[in-house]
Amino acid sequence: MRELGVDAADVAASDTTAGASSEVEAVLSQAQAAKLRKAGVDLRVKTVDGVAASEVLRAQASAGWQAFRQYGAPGGIKDEIYAAGGAHRDIAKVVRVGWTTKGQEILALKVTKDATRIRDGRRPSVLYASAQHAREWITPEMTRRLMHYMLDGYGNNPEITDLVNTTGLWFLPVANPDGYDFTFSEGNRLWRRNLRDNNNDGAITNGDGVDLNRNFAVKWGYDNEGSSPDPSGETYRGPGPNSEPETQALDALFNRVRFDFFINYHSASQLLLHGIGWQVSTPSPDDLIYEAMVGTDEHPAVPGYDPDISAELYTTNGDTDSHAQVKYGTRGFTRKCPPARPPRTRYPTTSGSPMAA
Repeated sequence: MRELGVDAADVAASDTTAGASSEVEAVLSQAQAAKLRKAGVDLRVKTVDGVAASEVLRAQASAGWQAFRQYGAPGGIKDEIYAAGGAHRDIAKVVRVGWTTKGQEILALKVTKDATRIRDGRRPSVLYASAQHAREWITPEMTRRLMHYMLDGYGNNPEITDLVNTTGLWFLPVANPDGYDFTFSEGNRLWRRNLRDNNNDGAITNGDGVDLNRNFAVKWGYDNEGSSPDPSGETYRGPGPNSEPETQALDALFNRVRFDFFINYHSASQLLLHGIGWQVSTPSPDDLIYEAMVGTDEHPAVPGYDPDISAELYTTNGDTDSHAQVKYGTRGFTRKCPPARPPRTRYPTTSGSPMAA
């Protein structure tokens, strides 16, 4: 399946015992499914209570999403970022990181004391980013709720107040606004990539889009296991390194701020991934730092999460974490979050920790 560009995170096997028959559950595009059928693989559509999973998603979409919101629609996440910046002018500044393929603003909120006056990167800084993969709706919730947790805690919680006074906290809830908004349209809930029109036919279909977490310059296209050269593959790396405006926007932000740390939220698992991802079982000296922060298999820093070298899960190349670390010295983590219950409120207060999402 890796040869079809299927991300290993989208695949689950029921039994991996040698010689045993097993069933594999995977998220596939129509083109990928057609290739597997042609190769003689028996495919069946997953059902939920006797109804095709795609029909369940379609019914949910037509009924209207009650918990999650689009990025660019009125009252969406973009408006929320602007509102948060306006309500906390003493410690927050809205920063336009760049523009998407379709011309949307990519926004981040910089949170630090005197945010509008102090130079970007002047204080030790960390970037919390999410929704590189459009369908991973839980990840903007992680970032934006943490953003509000810090904003609401300033002046009330001594630890948060000291953190905001001495460091720069950057929150980028949606790194792929076009793709994220596209997942709210009928039939596109599982869209993963951005909205590059790969064949220039004026329509966005299964053969379009670039996986933004395979498009960065460091180790771009190193092999066809860690990313796909096929535009129909879910892990399609794009026509060239840093080819996408969303990638260019993040690269420029890394270059300007020189973050000390980068938390890249993805779903769905409970993993804390770090270090070298482009070849298997390759530790680095920085792993000692990572393990001091996220722990080990025996002693994870976050209960219920599994900390690992990135490639122990599967290999990647052209990924954001590696690019940030190698090119800019930013130590990066991918935190894979489990699916979560819908949030009880859209604008959480300090009464609940955002890390419980």
